[in-house]
Amino acid sequence: MAGQRFRLKPLPPMSLALNRARYLVILILVGGGAWLYGERMMYVALAVLLALPVISYLLAAVGIMNLRINQDLPTSILKEEYGQVVIEIENPIRIPFGNIKCQFYGDGYAVVMDDSLTTPVGTFKPIKHVIPFQVNFRGEYEMGLKSIQIMDLTGLFKLTRHTRKRVEIVALPRVAEMKNFPLANNLLTQAQSRFDKRDEDYSTISDIRQYLPTDSIKRVHWKLTAKRNEWLVKNFQSNALHQVELILDSKRLDLDYKELIALEDRMVELSLGLARFCLRRGMPVEYIVGEGHTTNGMTPADFDAIYNTAGQMHFEISPNLSPNSILSQLLNDANGYVNAIILTARLDAPLYERIVNAQNNGHYVAVLYFTPSQPDKDSEKIFRLLTEGNGNVYRVKNDDDSFE
Repeated sequence: MAGQRFRLKPLPPMSLALNRARYLVILILVGGGAWLYGERMMYVALAVLLALPVISYLLAAVGIMNLRINQDLPTSILKEEYGQVVIEIENPIRIPFGNIKCQFYGDGYAVVMDDSLTTPVGTFKPIKHVIPFQVNFRGEYEMGLKSIQIMDLTGLFKLTRHTRKRVEIVALPRVAEMKNFPLANNLLTQAQSRFDKRDEDYSTISDIRQYLPTDSIKRVHWKLTAKRNEWLVKNFQSNALHQVELILDSKRLDLDYKELIALEDRMVELSLGLARFCLRRGMPVEYIVGEGHTTNGMTPADFDAIYNTAGQMHFEISPNLSPNSILSQLLNDANGYVNAIILTARLDAPLYERIVNAQNNGHYVAVLYFTPSQPDKDSEKIFRLLTEGNGNVYRVKNDDDSFE
């Protein structure tokens, strides 16, 4: 029935082993009768019994290969929301089937849905089923129909047809709400000082522009003004930490599957929450992930671009860039001070040295350390060193919203 939702049903009670045992018993009885009595009908019955499994298998093979199967599912969905997989099956030839078992992708944890569906299929009349599902964590998951399985008319064989086309769905992350983030006071102060001209380095000229009536006479670049015969003023390098560099470590750790996807999911959600937190308070954000993708946002309206980057990123065993290399590049390219926040689940000695050197040189570097259930000893050691050195480092636990 079109649109009808089916729940899990058991396979037919007759198993292959039982059917084959019964067939063997009948075959022995008929064969024994033909040998003892030598009657023509007994030999005919024996021939039919021998040919029947072969014919049944061939018919089932032709039937399963000619089944028309269509599936429809969304390409993306917000995590923890419900979606639907719509399956339509049509038998275009007059070969009858019993029940067809459809098997679906899903692990019961990240992707929650019925793993199989058993349904009858008629001839020349398509059937449609709607299978609900829910994705609990962000990421890309293989979804939809995995295979179909039928039993031939004699019940002696099970035939399986796997789907050739892989269908993936992107589960988009939610955004953690940052109301009392520990870095709020520091970052907000920096945002408020972005346009404060008193916070400029008068020894470093960033560019030259035309004179405006509001400019001080002290800013006039007298040599260029005389040379070009037009009023020109100097713009100086600002010392205000006016941009937040959000660095998301995309290295995949060797953890249990359930813990791994939960930890990665939390890292992405908090990075998005922090990006939105900064943008709402007037702080431009440069969102950098270990794959090498960088997205800039100046106003809250630019948050969608950052969100798309986070939704499509992948955690990898060997990412293109590490937090250490990203931070090093930012420090090398900076004309002034750097304001960076690193979100990572691992800490090592090179990163520690880079952070300490940056802080000693006046840069602002904070670390959000996401702790697995069994943290790495080296990472814990680096965390303690950063904490004892009054570094801006916070432990983020996977099971609550607290920061240490």
